[in-house]
Amino acid sequence: MYMRWFQTQECVGGRNTLSALRWALEDEPPADSALTDGVYLLTTGLPDQHMDSVTSYVSERCSTSNLNLHVCLFTEVKHTESQAETARALSDLAHAGHGRFIWTTETGVLESDDISVLIEEMQTAANYYQKSCELVDSLMQKSSSGGSGESSSSSIRPPTSSPKSKVPLPRPTTLSLARQERGQKSRPNSSKAETPAVHSKSAQRRVSVSQSVFFMEDGHLGFVFKSYPKPKSVRKSIASIKLPKHEGICSTKQWLKRFGIRNLHLDLHRLLSGPECRHQDTLVPSVQRRVSAKYCAIFPSIQINGAVKHLHLSPAELKQYISQTETLMLRYCQRLQWLLTGSRRMFGSVLEKEVCLLLDVSGSMASCFPELQKGLTLLIWDQLHANSVRFNMLAFSRGLCMWRPALVQSTEDQCVHAVQWLSQINTHGSSSTLTALQTACGLADGVGVYLISDGRSDCSHSLILTEMETLRREKSFTVHTIALNCSDRSSSDFLKRLAHKNGGRFHQAPESTDPDLIREQLSDPSSALNLPEFEGDDLKRLTEEIQKLRLFQKQAKAFRETVLESRKREGT
Repeated sequence: MYMRWFQTQECVGGRNTLSALRWALEDEPPADSALTDGVYLLTTGLPDQHMDSVTSYVSERCSTSNLNLHVCLFTEVKHTESQAETARALSDLAHAGHGRFIWTTETGVLESDDISVLIEEMQTAANYYQKSCELVDSLMQKSSSGGSGESSSSSIRPPTSSPKSKVPLPRPTTLSLARQERGQKSRPNSSKAETPAVHSKSAQRRVSVSQSVFFMEDGHLGFVFKSYPKPKSVRKSIASIKLPKHEGICSTKQWLKRFGIRNLHLDLHRLLSGPECRHQDTLVPSVQRRVSAKYCAIFPSIQINGAVKHLHLSPAELKQYISQTETLMLRYCQRLQWLLTGSRRMFGSVLEKEVCLLLDVSGSMASCFPELQKGLTLLIWDQLHANSVRFNMLAFSRGLCMWRPALVQSTEDQCVHAVQWLSQINTHGSSSTLTALQTACGLADGVGVYLISDGRSDCSHSLILTEMETLRREKSFTVHTIALNCSDRSSSDFLKRLAHKNGGRFHQAPESTDPDLIREQLSDPSSALNLPEFEGDDLKRLTEEIQKLRLFQKQAKAFRETVLESRKREGT
């Protein structure tokens, strides 16, 4: 079937070799991608494109994948200088693609890498055979001459090369003599020993090269390299990501440092910002116009943040990128659902192992206090008891009411007593926030203080921030703020500043969220993304990362369609 198809083809048009190579080298890999794929280019001359551009593309493409390009050149019987130049250029192209080159005519093979290697090996074997014969003859002559029995091993030693003459030192100048005199005066006599060389970190990172040594025919040493470091490609490849199945107790900021888009090398704009993606155009004085470089017409152009870039990623690479981002999106959805379930929805995640809960029980908290009591009961069992957190509680209004004089273990008996203590508290009076903060921060070194309040206080917000900044210089603590029944914008801003200036996080429970609806939106890339506007730090950071990932998914799909359309136009 393939032979019939080949016989129906006609030789018309030019040699659009680069487009054909892109079709072959950028095709999606098979399921068993561990095997090396071979591409055979059968041609009768040089491509229409510039040879340097084609060679550079093949070298970069084959160095980042299991691909080998072999070139077969067919020419007429007569041998001309132009045919020799064509053969040299195509031979370089095959070697750039880690392949072999063969040049044939109707009469036979003119040049072949396989034959050249075989002939060189035969010549080496013949030379070794001739040398061995000479050594055997020399030994036979020594034994027949009736020597005194001395060892003749010296006769078979390879001749040593004569020592090279040392290069004469340059004539000393006045400046060099002065430096020598100053060095001899300042250097003690015990400094004659050589100082060991200091190896830089870059030298330590280099891969060691293994080699074997042998004697050559002229007596010099020869080296055979067995392993050597592979050249690092400038092209950025799509990495396979590994994500945890279970949630870790940490803030979203810390979690994204490990599993964020940038840290997982899935930032699409960074993948398309390498040197091979740069668009070059120069001003031609004769026509007073900016003209693009020749290679700019080979790859499709796109715009990223107002800059023109060349799209070097193949459709297979973009498909792999889309698959990786879909996996990451599902993991982000799992993390978002975890933050919206249980006591984390109202209070966020408790990170420290020693915490103090500051409860604002002033008169302004009366409307939401029953809901707060239910949420605190869930928090005690859901996070404090489950994670073995040492804790204490302090209710404040005009005065202070501490549950325990110090931090206690979250045992079952202590948690039951804590829930009973919460049920006996009533709301009344004003809010002495500063006194409560100062008391809680002195319970233990490195304690995590969780302030649950509406942001109103009996003293100015600026005074609280100033006093807490002064206290932070003397003690180690972290203040997290949780806004509850906070309708005033200034109070909400105060709680944010208080948390951020004291190393903590701000949290505000979302009003109405449906985790199932959010999961449905995130799992379907084609659906519109309408996430609620979260005010808390953890939820807000994760939502921004999700929106950024969805933008990259849409751009990757559009870029893949652009590449496929450009290849269709080139094929026609």
